[in-house]
Amino acid sequence: MKIAIQLYTLREHCNTGEELLSVLEKVKEAGYDGVEFAGVFGLDAPTLKQALHRLNLTPLAAHQSMDDLENRLEELLLYHRELGSRALVCAFAETGSPEELDRIERLLIRSRQQAAQYGIEVMYHNHSHEFVEQMGIRPIDAIKRCSPLELDSYWAFHSGVDAGEYLRENASRIGLLHLKDGNSSGVPCAIGEGCNHIQSILDAAAEIGLDWVIVENDNPVPDGLSDMVRSIQNLKTRYSF
Repeated sequence: MKIAIQLYTLREHCNTGEELLSVLEKVKEAGYDGVEFAGVFGLDAPTLKQALHRLNLTPLAAHQSMDDLENRLEELLLYHRELGSRALVCAFAETGSPEELDRIERLLIRSRQQAAQYGIEVMYHNHSHEFVEQMGIRPIDAIKRCSPLELDSYWAFHSGVDAGEYLRENASRIGLLHLKDGNSSGVPCAIGEGCNHIQSILDAAAEIGLDWVIVENDNPVPDGLSDMVRSIQNLKTRYSF
């Protein structure tokens, strides 16, 4: 499997287009194969595509807000088709009421239909709350009927779900995977420094045929760059995949 980084991990280092280009250099130096975007900071698609090509980094996907998908979808699809991204991923949704769950379901269905015309997938990235049963259903079960999941393995773990088993049981509904570690109190950390079952997740990912894992840390310490380096070093030296 190849290893990408979700650039939200490096958000403190990446607030302008120039900084994004600099961060991509550091991502490649650290040994990553691809990136998942959390904003492009004003860079046009040809400039960003040229930088990725020069560095031999794959533009795997991009996180977007619900508002982005509702109001800027065609613009985003044109941009990421030119860039060569595989997917747009809804990064977060509230699911605590029937109205909120209905909104995200309808948005995912509508977005997927439009994105298919551009050769791009639309997926959903979970946190913990989608695994909490409400009104007789877990929101994640409704969402996965509408869209492939980008399973966040740490937030699944934090909700009490075995991420490896979830991958196996839902293989046909998994589009991408966030390989992510953290403690038992809801605080993410670098790969190999927490309580998540990383090897089990990697084994399951291989079994269901995933060709990428995406490293992410919502809470990098002491900073995103050093955390990014520790994560890939730990991943390559402590685990088999």
